Amino acid sequence: MIDLHMHTVLSDGKDNHESHIKMALQKGIEIMGFTDHICLKPVNWAIRQEDLAVMAEKIQDLKDQNWGPLEIRFGVEMDYFPHKEKEIAQIISQLPLDYVIGSIHFIDDWNYDTDKSLYGKWTNDELYEMYFDIVQQAAKSGLFDIIGHMDLIKKFRIWPEHSVDHLYERTVKTIAENNLVVELNTSGVDRPCGEFFPNEQIIGLLRKYEVPMTLGSDAHNQNQVGRHFHEAIELLKSYGYNELYAFKKRKKERYRI
Repeated sequence: MIDLHMHTVLSDGKDNHESHIKMALQKGIEIMGFTDHICLKPVNWAIRQEDLAVMAEKIQDLKDQNWGPLEIRFGVEMDYFPHKEKEIAQIISQLPLDYVIGSIHFIDDWNYDTDKSLYGKWTNDELYEMYFDIVQQAAKSGLFDIIGHMDLIKKFRIWPEHSVDHLYERTVKTIAENNLVVELNTSGVDRPCGEFFPNEQIIGLLRKYEVPMTLGSDAHNQNQVGRHFHEAIELLKSYGYNELYAFKKRKKERYRI
């Protein structure tokens, strides 16, 4: 059992690291990674610049402790912005990370993930085009190890009006060409969209292009650690996946499921 996506009080989580670890031990998770938000824009849900060193010291301290069957990994969820690759790379280089999740919470200056005010300005098809273009740029950037909640644009039940098969396939192909891992983010079940990120159509394409996958609960409190994982693992197995991936010092590791 692997959970590589969770947030603590250092960003927008409600609980501390030890609370997450306690729950992970109860749920039989063997590898867990903390991934507090880092964002170039001044948002209230990301870690403050002055707390980056605090985060690094805290996680190193946790790694140095014996948690029995549980291993701690140091990750971050880094927002991707086109044409800001140098600034993002500079932040990443400051931290002794095991992995970096690349996520898209903004379309231009619009934080579509929390601000609903601009929905309706474009058709949903146009939003999908804009969103997945940014995902493809993130995949090509060389900054990330994992693509996070790959189809987050659907969060508020924003469904495309027409087929977007070409977008999904182009994006998955780009991810495959750049040797990235995609997370099955189980938080989507508890969002308005009511399904995993990404959807089953995309999972099928990921399998077709042999893109490796991992699991992330996107936990923002201790009770969300490992949420819906049994269902998620069965789904992955049904598509032919029998391995999950983790990272140590930016290197891939494979584990049987």
